[in-house]
Amino acid sequence: MQFPSRRLSASLILAATLPLAASCHAASHLVHDAGEFAIAAAALQPGDEVVLANGTWTDVRLLFKANGTAAAPVTLRAQTPGQVILSGQSDLRLAGEYLHVADLVFREGFTPGDAVVAFRESSKAVARHSRVTGLVIDDYSNPDSGDQDQWVMLYGAFNRLDHSQLRGKTNAGPTVVVVRDATQGLDNQHRIDHNWFGPRPELGVNGGETLRVGASDASLSDSNSTVEFNWFEGCDGETEIVSNKSGGNTYRGNVFYRSAGALTLRHGNGNRVIDNVFIGDGKAGTGGVRVINARQLVSNNYFQGLAGSSNRAALAVMHGQADAALSGYSPVVDADLERNTFVDIAKLSFGVGYNEQSGVVVPPSSSRFSGNLVVNRNGKDPVTVNGNLAGVAFSGNLQSPQASTALPGGVDGAQVALAQSPTGLWIPSPALGDIGAAPSLAVIPRDDTGVSWYPKQGEWTEAATVGHRLPANGADR
Repeated sequence: MQFPSRRLSASLILAATLPLAASCHAASHLVHDAGEFAIAAAALQPGDEVVLANGTWTDVRLLFKANGTAAAPVTLRAQTPGQVILSGQSDLRLAGEYLHVADLVFREGFTPGDAVVAFRESSKAVARHSRVTGLVIDDYSNPDSGDQDQWVMLYGAFNRLDHSQLRGKTNAGPTVVVVRDATQGLDNQHRIDHNWFGPRPELGVNGGETLRVGASDASLSDSNSTVEFNWFEGCDGETEIVSNKSGGNTYRGNVFYRSAGALTLRHGNGNRVIDNVFIGDGKAGTGGVRVINARQLVSNNYFQGLAGSSNRAALAVMHGQADAALSGYSPVVDADLERNTFVDIAKLSFGVGYNEQSGVVVPPSSSRFSGNLVVNRNGKDPVTVNGNLAGVAFSGNLQSPQASTALPGGVDGAQVALAQSPTGLWIPSPALGDIGAAPSLAVIPRDDTGVSWYPKQGEWTEAATVGHRLPANGADR
């Protein structure tokens, strides 16, 4: 038997110990000011971390640029969660791969640039496979409401924003936006999860979205991003709480609580809205889901106490335009609206936006409304219909106390008793089988979103001091 040479054996031993050696020699840099941060950040290696010392960091612009690996990300974190405050004119940019940012607080100031946190250095240097978690941005708003910025801008691909708290944005611009183009990333596959999006007062014009995924110009391509298990509480910025402007996205397991607006499938095809809970408590303007475009799935959602109408109805199915521009209203085609529960809602509307003058006259086609439950305990019929519903097949639906005469059939009327489930939602008693949302539909606890070490200040109840108003333009509603 031949044994390996001594040289080969030494090589094998060296190779086997390299990962362990790299891990053992990962560096941790505790830094106390922007100068120390710049020095530490200049030569970061996989597994290294930069730790911001406790205290208030004023007027600091941090560029966190490095390349980690899946097994050894490069980390930027607070020394102690909640005790590192970035204030004044501060911001953070990430560029590279496998970066991890944790537990930073921005307050008492506003960004000097276009974003508080941006997943890029420039259009040619973006972040990928990177994560920002435990981020708190609290009322970090430009005092001039017409000066637009975003709080978080996601670029690149495979990035994650999670367990963060963002509250009180009063100036123009989405709170969080996924920016998409061929250079900075189209097939994004981002994940936005377990965040608490706290109160945002009404802006009065467009540009007050809490979340926007994409933009009109690239909306026919797929982002394939996932927005799940977030709370949207008191998000009153504008009609579109969430503005979906790309395809292939999933909105799952989110709670929309007392938020005056709707999850709007504004542009893009093949999106899924599943397992979400919308609770309005009768607050004016609270809405559900607005459906536009092709191949949209709205399934197993729960809608209760929503007082909005038209674009903010609990379910608003729009008419569209023939040969619509990218910024227009594409017709609803091949939509599946199935097994949703509606309890004590103001409006469930088909043909929203019907307008001969603007050409919004194309009715939904090849679509299905099936297995839904509509219960209004005050006896009022919430259904409104404008235009033609011939392209929507209705089947297996139940409405209480009676079926709407506005619908073409496929809806039975009957008295339905409701009882509260262990999750706190109202469900039929006795159960109705395959009608309405599943009785097991879960509601993610509010405390499972955001962070535990910073308070969640409740719904915005005072008049917003938002400076000068932008001129109303009415576009892109």
